[in-house]
Amino acid sequence: MALAKLKVMYGHLEGTERKFARDPSGYLSIEKGFYRKHGLEISWEHVQGTEERYRSLASGDAQISFVVGRASLQHYLATKRTRILGCAMNSCPYFLVVRADITSLDRLEGRAVACREEPGRSAPLAETFQALAGLTIGRNLTLELPASDQRAFEMLRNGNVHAALLPRPYAFMAEEKNFHRIPDWPDVVDDPLPITIETSVVLREKYDKEFTAFLAAHREGIRYLQGHPDEATTLLRKQFGHPPAFTAKTIKDYLVFMNESLTVDFKQLEKILSQVAPETSDGARRVASEWVVGGALRG
Repeated sequence: MALAKLKVMYGHLEGTERKFARDPSGYLSIEKGFYRKHGLEISWEHVQGTEERYRSLASGDAQISFVVGRASLQHYLATKRTRILGCAMNSCPYFLVVRADITSLDRLEGRAVACREEPGRSAPLAETFQALAGLTIGRNLTLELPASDQRAFEMLRNGNVHAALLPRPYAFMAEEKNFHRIPDWPDVVDDPLPITIETSVVLREKYDKEFTAFLAAHREGIRYLQGHPDEATTLLRKQFGHPPAFTAKTIKDYLVFMNESLTVDFKQLEKILSQVAPETSDGARRVASEWVVGGALRG
């Protein structure tokens, strides 16, 4: 039987020197033959930068893109030319990471904390710092709101702030540099839909059967990755050069958030819409019905 060919694009986390992929399961899915079992020959290729990905989808050079949800939503709202086939991760709460000399939340008095602007403005940070440590933002605690998670990480690393709310991959990297997380920090900051699986309207119609097969195979790959930590460890060390402690944290605290159903949680879609385009947040059902393909939405 001839195999249908699909080119799938994925990206590394920005500023990590290609050392962290948001979804590494494609490598094992190819190695274990999951895609071939479903009649597919997959080219799993790193493409950094959303504009390059959209050019590849528009030209038909690639058929699927794994991209962070806020970027895919912004592009959809601007063009209406894309569709979401599913979501490999719906939610991944941030860690609060601090300098080595800060041993508890109350030690942040008079200090500065960074958090990416979109979740920082919508999360109940003021209430949380007040309730847990008696700290008031603007009076005895400074909140910096950079435009990106990468910038928040750099501000912490460079000593511009004393703490940062970071998505888990950046938090793991910070811990490699002698920062540490506050363990009792609650899950109040999140990155909704951090891994969406996207295609174009044109390609959706052309490759409907192949996309169904891809999703079935990718579900198997995620299950296998999560259920075989030894092989996941080997993959992360060989493919991305992760040191042992970083690898263990990735498996224990990150890969567990991957969603083998590959469906989009409507509550998370509402949350990301309220961050990216609050003026349209009351039309979340309409956006979901147009943007997410049939059967890929839950809730």
